Amino acid sequence: MKKIILIITLVLSVSLAAQRDVKIELPESYELGNIILALTEYGKTDPYDVQKVSPYYDEIMSYFEPVKDHPLLKKVNYSRKDWKKFLGFRTDFYAFSFDGNGLLTRDFPFNSFGPKEVDENLELINDFVKKSNYRAFYKNHQQFYHSLIANYKEYYYINDTYAFLDKIAERPANEGGKKYIIAISPLVGGQNCHRDINSTLTVDFPNIGEDLILGNLKDNLARRILDNHTVFSEIDHGYVNPVSDKYSKEIAANFNLANWDKNSGYPGINSFNEYMTWAVYDLFIREKFPKEKTDSLSAIYHKVNIRRGFIAQNLFSEKVIQFYKKHKSLDKLYTPLLQWTKTTGKKISQPSVVNANNKDFKKVDLSNVVVQFTEPMKKTATLQLRLFEYVDGKETNNTVFIVKNPVWSKDGKEVKFKLDTSYKNFELRFYIWNSIAGFYSQNGILLNPDNYLLLSS
Repeated sequence: MKKIILIITLVLSVSLAAQRDVKIELPESYELGNIILALTEYGKTDPYDVQKVSPYYDEIMSYFEPVKDHPLLKKVNYSRKDWKKFLGFRTDFYAFSFDGNGLLTRDFPFNSFGPKEVDENLELINDFVKKSNYRAFYKNHQQFYHSLIANYKEYYYINDTYAFLDKIAERPANEGGKKYIIAISPLVGGQNCHRDINSTLTVDFPNIGEDLILGNLKDNLARRILDNHTVFSEIDHGYVNPVSDKYSKEIAANFNLANWDKNSGYPGINSFNEYMTWAVYDLFIREKFPKEKTDSLSAIYHKVNIRRGFIAQNLFSEKVIQFYKKHKSLDKLYTPLLQWTKTTGKKISQPSVVNANNKDFKKVDLSNVVVQFTEPMKKTATLQLRLFEYVDGKETNNTVFIVKNPVWSKDGKEVKFKLDTSYKNFELRFYIWNSIAGFYSQNGILLNPDNYLLLSS
């Protein structure tokens, strides 16, 4: 009986057995890895990789204050350039647990990104666990962890997700003998990692929404829909990928990466599958939430995907939606879709700002700012920009700036406008990820998200 209670205490998992036996876990070892990373200098200062939602985050900072100078925290103080080590350190903790002596030990040979950072620092990690009394912290937060697990299914529409995917595609043939687990932590930010642990177990390591962490399950439906993408776009790989495998030769012949993909890091059919999984997400939210402005919500993540290298996600999703209305089947829309990708791919090019990313601040007349583009752009009635102020070479402030009534010329290859700002030296950017507005070419492709201009008034 004690052994059963111990397992429940340390694993904190709940089985969701409606459409699937989906298990949500917040393992003691996995949370240890996330807390260690949160305590590093990088974890405390980077705005993305560690989620800092109070009061839980504040409780961590307070409880672990006595061990803030532990040598482990300097050893694993990874930066963004060490992203494989950072994410590997976080995710590989899933393969570990505490033995009868309270020492963290490896259970099975899982390595997510290559570098074996947990193994190499195991002695320091066990010393940190002992000196920080981590296990007491984890035990004292069981009620909070269990609330996250218990509410995850509802918040992320797990059953609705599977019901929709079962309707538009066949259930994966190899599903019967496999287990699917979602490992969560309130500290995870900027990650959505999908891994086959072995031949019988697949685990997703997503971030979770702030509203779920705070227990706001009924408010802000738009936010919940956006948060849903983190798990939906992984679950639907299990449906999309087998269909794509049936059409692998056609995809290779009709989906030219040189046109569709701008250094995403996803080779061949994997790039197509990434396009398709996000398009299926658009199908889902349109059908599930007909009263919401899902076109606007989709547009936000189209922009995110475009920055990841999938430069025509908006066009691809629009076409999938069009074909789905006719065929009502994922399998049946592949043939017309691939015919379209072959033709459209030849027309795809990503527009840029002429002389973008200049190295020195260039003097500009704020009453007559001129921006030129490499190809004709859609002539919008307003422009949405972000200005970053620089003082003594360092960024000090930033603001979103709305330009009304810009003057377009040269068939959309040039735009003039006035900037009413007190900034003396600033960076002018054209990409705002969480806005539906943007600079699009007349062919519908978003302006290179990394373009900016250094200007001086």
